[in-house]
Amino acid sequence: MKKKLIAGALAALALMGCITVVWAGSQSDPLVSLSYLNGAWLTDLKAYITQWVAQDTQYIYNEAVDKAEQSSTTADGWTVSSSFKAGQGQSGDTITLTTGSGLIWTSGAGAVSSGVLVDATTGTELSPGSGLAAGHRYLAAADTVVTASQNVQWMAEGKWRLGTGGAVVTPLPFTDVPAGQWYYDDVRFVVENGLFQGVSDTLFRPAGTMQRGMTTTVLHRLAGEPPTAYSPVFTDIPSGQWYTQGTIWCAQMGIVNGVGDGRFAPAQVVTRQQIAVMLYNYAVKTGQIIGQRGDLTAFSDAGSVAVWARDAVSWAVGVGILNGSGGKLFPEDGAQRAQVAAMLHRFQDWMDAQ
Repeated sequence: MKKKLIAGALAALALMGCITVVWAGSQSDPLVSLSYLNGAWLTDLKAYITQWVAQDTQYIYNEAVDKAEQSSTTADGWTVSSSFKAGQGQSGDTITLTTGSGLIWTSGAGAVSSGVLVDATTGTELSPGSGLAAGHRYLAAADTVVTASQNVQWMAEGKWRLGTGGAVVTPLPFTDVPAGQWYYDDVRFVVENGLFQGVSDTLFRPAGTMQRGMTTTVLHRLAGEPPTAYSPVFTDIPSGQWYTQGTIWCAQMGIVNGVGDGRFAPAQVVTRQQIAVMLYNYAVKTGQIIGQRGDLTAFSDAGSVAVWARDAVSWAVGVGILNGSGGKLFPEDGAQRAQVAAMLHRFQDWMDAQ
């Protein structure tokens, strides 16, 4: 209905261009003079209709914007948006735009890496190697990748995807690991490095506890899964179980010990101090330099740390692998999956820095 009203108004404006020719009034006309028609009446009418069209157009525009102010992100990292959405990045980050998508470059330096962008501000075409100008609006004439060379800000619409350091960042598939959680990057680390996965395709269960058998399997994977011949090190670790090779390897390396009576207890929940001991032993047995120690007296429950774990826990605190909460270490608590992911991530960073 509103489109018809606008069309009618535009037609009226077009008709007014002919009125001055059709209405051939004269100065002797006792009712309406030609100068009045051309000067005052038509001017006022044009202004009225112009204002009416503008208001009606704005209404339709606002209505469209309300519907368009939506965006979604696909499982493979693509954002689909019918309106411009703000983004930012740093040197090495990439923005991949599909054909027809729009980009407004707000600030910072960046250039076209592949594809073709049309600069709608200047009407020029940007090929690979061409730099982007702040404040300019661009249209992807083909699937295009833009790479930032410093901190940048931008806005995009259509279908686009952000990559970090030149690599596409795909959101994690787990509904219980939302972006922004303290363990988000840690979960990404263990998943992308194949250390351990979710409990299903869509759940990671970050607050779930880790078992001893799962922990030895993860450490075996961290080492690159070296082949290990079976030997009956523990009475409860039979051949052919999913945790067998990892547990036997860790035992042969001197990374883990049993719980007594020749048993390992693979289904038993691993504690935070046991994780610290395993990582400490792993570092020692793989030739890492062990030196720094932390002050356990800073934690009110330091006395709960077992004698056999004290050195390892002190080391884990000193190098930043094990952090407390509220002034406590909770050494005897079962280690949660998110906590183990964080400790493994920090442990790998520590080894990389050696």
